Amino acid sequence: MNQPFLELLKQVANGVVIYEPFRRDAQGLNDFQDTVHRLQEMEKLGLIGKLFVEKRTRHGLEQIDFVMIQGGLTPEGQRLLTDTAGEPRSA
Repeated sequence: MNQPFLELLKQVANGVVIYEPFRRDAQGLNDFQDTVHRLQEMEKLGLIGKLFVEKRTRHGLEQIDFVMIQGGLTPEGQRLLTDTAGEPRSA
């Protein structure tokens, strides 16, 4: 499990259900798309509840600029988080 994915899972477990780009400029929106893709993958894997997204079109490019998770972490997501917490850390 990669660290950014695991960190997002921990955030959701701690009650964070709304995600927006830190900066609303072109670079900030581009950077935010990585977070969006991780959240979408989590939803597909059944680790989090349903995603609601808001899209924006800028210069002909459609990007997501707001994500809300309905339902937070699923039991499967909680189980994965619990299982990975017990894994030894590599140096």
